[in-house]
Amino acid sequence: MKHKSYNNRKQSGELLDSILNGSTEYAIIATDLNDIIILWNKGAELIYGYPSEEMVGKQTPVDLHLKNTIDNDILFLAENNFRSSIFDHEMNAVRKDGTTVPVSVTVTPRLNKHKEIIGFLIIARDITNIKIQEVYRDVLLEISYAVNVSPDIDTLCRSVVNVISKLLEIRVMFICLFDYQNDEFNIAAQTGLCSNYCAHSCKYIQEDQVIPPELTDCYLTYTQLTINSGKMENHAIKDFIADRNAEWLENAALIHIPLLSDTALLGIVHIAVPSKQREFFLTETQILSLVANEITSGIQRKRLVEEIKQYADNLEKMVQVRTDQLREKDAQLVQSGKLATLGEMAAGIAHEMNQPLGSINLMAQGLLMAKERNKLSDSLLDEKLSSIVEQVDRINKLISHLRTFARQSIQEKQEVCINNPITDAFKLVGQQLYDRNINVYLELGQDLPLVLAEHNKLEQVFLNLFGNARDALDEFETLVNQLKTETEVSGWVQSWEKKLTVKTYQEYNQVVIEILDTGTGIPSTVIHRIFEPFFTTKEVGKGTGLGLSITYGIVKEFDGTIDVVSEEMKGCKFIIKFPICGK
Repeated sequence: MKHKSYNNRKQSGELLDSILNGSTEYAIIATDLNDIIILWNKGAELIYGYPSEEMVGKQTPVDLHLKNTIDNDILFLAENNFRSSIFDHEMNAVRKDGTTVPVSVTVTPRLNKHKEIIGFLIIARDITNIKIQEVYRDVLLEISYAVNVSPDIDTLCRSVVNVISKLLEIRVMFICLFDYQNDEFNIAAQTGLCSNYCAHSCKYIQEDQVIPPELTDCYLTYTQLTINSGKMENHAIKDFIADRNAEWLENAALIHIPLLSDTALLGIVHIAVPSKQREFFLTETQILSLVANEITSGIQRKRLVEEIKQYADNLEKMVQVRTDQLREKDAQLVQSGKLATLGEMAAGIAHEMNQPLGSINLMAQGLLMAKERNKLSDSLLDEKLSSIVEQVDRINKLISHLRTFARQSIQEKQEVCINNPITDAFKLVGQQLYDRNINVYLELGQDLPLVLAEHNKLEQVFLNLFGNARDALDEFETLVNQLKTETEVSGWVQSWEKKLTVKTYQEYNQVVIEILDTGTGIPSTVIHRIFEPFFTTKEVGKGTGLGLSITYGIVKEFDGTIDVVSEEMKGCKFIIKFPICGK
């Protein structure tokens, strides 16, 4: 029996040694009490670059890891005050060639059967991909924010280049936009190019034309409409790089990402990377495509501004013909998110205007009939004209506020009473909520301190949140009505109220806004994603997925915070907090 037990232990030990030595995902290093390495597995060889024969039997290097902090202090794995504890932290592994790799490191004492420390076990895992995914998420959020706040296409492109080059550590990057009038691509923003970069442009090559070798990669990109790459040395931009002698440029790759709208090619994003990073970037085409989509959407919305301005001009002329009282200058729509908001409000605004216009039409017809029958008295004329003036004034107020909301937002922050943009938002969507039988409860605090923000942008935040609440309440009402047709109806179904509540109050050095609805709520499985660009729980065609992302960006711009508390089938509450001005 002892012989069999001994064999079992021996086999188990051999199996454990095989697992430890054969693991490639984890670096496993074992030391004795004198920090002499007794185990250095395949994973350790891959992460640190040292073969096992160089490390086993030698003392653990004191600079095997660096703290993942700004000062990069050396971590001594064997320092005395550490021996009695378990260490678990994110660090940088120092490779044999001097480069570093982000790793998750766990160090724990090894014990014998008497519970005595006989050495240490170090387990490290390469977390490069995890860190890169985190960076890409930050890139998408920052680009979404930059696209939202940029006043024009040039600023948008510069902001995007700054974000990508900073977060992804890209040294050479440029965005070319397509000029349809001249059939050529021109650089709109760049980093890493020389001051004469504007002299570079790429002619759009037609199918029957000869393709210059230095434009082959770009040609394939805008004809195949796919991401592809080529050697930097083969592209015409090589002559415009600021530091042409940089070591990393040797065999560097240039990745080309097309900017595509539904109907046209807008331009190309070019990213230069060292040759060893080329494959990694090309395998992340989904992320690159999302980045390109975000840039494309921003450019499209900026270009749509001119069309919206033209529409605003025509609308103002129509109102002037009917009222002869509107003389304000043409409104200018800004911020990409407002275009979507105005589109969603179109039905409600049309309803608001049709009512007074219909009344004016009826009263005018009544006056004409009274005149034909010789019954048009001065008192009747005064009465009807007064009513017409009232209806015209109603139209004026609606149009005036619509123009104010759509006007170019000022860039400087101002002192704002938070109740004002809330009440102004209800001026635009109040009728929609009333038409949908939504009961609105306003509990706005009095004499609230001011916050440092911008009125129009805050109004956009509340319009987005009110619109989401409206849709959630409509969706839940359909379900409640179905439940009411059942034989046995639950008490909560009978008592359910289609309700939207807005509260404002002061809490310490902050002004707090709570927006509560009794709608469908947000599933716990997706609530952590609601502020991501392009994420939406609405049906296809009923949401862009940008509303809450834009809202998040605006709140962040004014040093505020936004949180959500929700439970499926039990409504939703958004909590926004802004610091008090001067605090």
